[in-house]
Amino acid sequence: MRNKILITICLLLSGVVQAGEVVIDVPALVGKSKADVAKIIGEPTSCGSSKYGEKCQFKKAEAEIVFIKGKADWITVEGIDDKPFSDEAIQLLGFKKQIPSFSNSFTKRWEPLQGLISVSLFKGSSNSDYAYIKAYTK
Repeated sequence: MRNKILITICLLLSGVVQAGEVVIDVPALVGKSKADVAKIIGEPTSCGSSKYGEKCQFKKAEAEIVFIKGKADWITVEGIDDKPFSDEAIQLLGFKKQIPSFSNSFTKRWEPLQGLISVSLFKGSSNSDYAYIKAYTK
C-alpha cells in the first residue's frame, strides 16, 4: 500500500496523472519508416499518395502520417476529442510538459519542440479536437 501511495505522489508531481495516459507516443514515431511505425502502432488501415509522399491512416489515436522521403514527418492525431484543451495535453502525445510558445482560445503551439519544427493543438467544441505535428518539413 505504501508503494502505491509513493508512486501516486511521484506521478502527481511529474504531471503525468494530470494529463492522463499517453494516447500516442509521437516522438517514438517521427523519422521512422512505415514498417517501423507499424511495429509501434500497428499496420495502417489505408494508404494513398499525396503531393508530398505516402499518406497512411492508423487506428491508434486515429492518426494520419505523411511519410516524406520515406520517413514519418507530418502527423495528425484525431483521437483526442475527449481530452481537455490545456497546456498539459502535450503530454498525451508523449512529449515532456512545456509551456506553449503560442496560445489563444483555439490553438496551442509549441515551436520548436524536442527537435521538431512544431506541435499544434486545436480546440474542438469543448475539448481538444486534433493535434498536428510537423517534424522536419515545413
